[in-house]
Amino acid sequence: MLIHGKLLGALLAIALAGSVALLLAALSGSRADPESGNAVVVQSPFGLYGPGTLDQVPASAGREMIKALGMNSLTAYQDYSLGLVKELGASWVRIDFNFDGWNFAEPSDFLTKLHNAGLEVVACIRPVNNFAPADLTVFQAGLRGLVRRYPWITVWQIGNEPNISWENPDEYPRFFLAGEQAVREACPSCRIALAGVAAKYPSQSNDGEALQIYDRIVGEIVKQAPEGSRPFDIFDLHYYGYYGCAGDIVDSIDSFHQLLARHGVDAGTDFWVTETATPTGRPAWPWGSPAQTEDQQAAELVKRFTVMLSAGVSHVSWARPYENYRYQDNAGSFYDYSGLVYNGLGREQAAGVKAGTKKKAFFAYRTLVAKTSGAVRIKRLNWGQYRFTFKDGRPPLYLLWSETSADMPAGLSGPVTVTDMNGKQTQTAASDVILGSMPVFVESRPAV
Repeated sequence: MLIHGKLLGALLAIALAGSVALLLAALSGSRADPESGNAVVVQSPFGLYGPGTLDQVPASAGREMIKALGMNSLTAYQDYSLGLVKELGASWVRIDFNFDGWNFAEPSDFLTKLHNAGLEVVACIRPVNNFAPADLTVFQAGLRGLVRRYPWITVWQIGNEPNISWENPDEYPRFFLAGEQAVREACPSCRIALAGVAAKYPSQSNDGEALQIYDRIVGEIVKQAPEGSRPFDIFDLHYYGYYGCAGDIVDSIDSFHQLLARHGVDAGTDFWVTETATPTGRPAWPWGSPAQTEDQQAAELVKRFTVMLSAGVSHVSWARPYENYRYQDNAGSFYDYSGLVYNGLGREQAAGVKAGTKKKAFFAYRTLVAKTSGAVRIKRLNWGQYRFTFKDGRPPLYLLWSETSADMPAGLSGPVTVTDMNGKQTQTAASDVILGSMPVFVESRPAV
């Protein structure tokens, strides 16, 4: 997420880096009004950001991560990470391609393994210096070659979070337009994603500044794009922050829809969230971070994903499956603890936590994907009440939680099966279900 690291660290990271498929997922690109409770069509699966990559950690930290797992190579770590992705049931991943001014870092063997596993790869193009080169011809030539080398990658994202990582975000439109032109020349049918917005990150209280910066960015891109063209097909939002922020996401999504509408590019633009996460424990950065439990992380994952889907976001992705270590060479930060699997280093090692230990959020993600597999529609009934429907005739599935006492949704009565986030099932009566802050899946079952 946050890119304030030193150039040396980035270059070392690049040097180091040198399906239950088609399960539930995200939604159509059509705009949904979450407050009206209109149902949203389910089309695409959940994803993960950055599995098997060590781009944002120092080389020495990456070696420690691999060693802690009992491995001796980046290839072994990549294979292990691919196994985690498949176990979770994700069917797409975002992989970053860093550009150093001359060449792109591309983990070609790992990309082939991802493709062979049936996973869709979303490619994010990132300049390591966080500014556009003065001469973009080398960049464009390299990007055209990259696109042609991977004809099965059909979504290309140009840049990442210019509102917090670029020295001058107003330089981003020039970089984007050069990248967009190169991709469309090499692959006219490919889809283009605008650089993800750092809409909510740990040290930020609201997304007002992000809206202002992206208002200028989108306005300039639309102004310079050929008349009648669509400069980008996908608008990406990134949400970090702590337990309890799921409700804020709906308002933020709506704000960015309004921004695009002002510039005439909202209709037909697909909304994605390729980065979202919250940590376990108490991060050392930002100062004053709250301590969070595994239960809170797991609940927040399920709530955020569900809220995003019901608000019309079409792809959602957790960052990352495995914990970072010394992310951006900043030990113990928010981003070191937001993964779904412990790295077993630092304070975790002192506490006896073994590298590779899966958190409750890992199993919550897996349960969410498995339970909603085959769903074709999601409808928000009320806050904390969502209904998934299936075209194969099976009973609707309800995902429910409540911060206070709440009644069961209308139409859900009689004998039910309740599945918790670990996948444990209980047979009971709907009238006996007591909702709490931890989401549960409830579905009707025939009376015996």
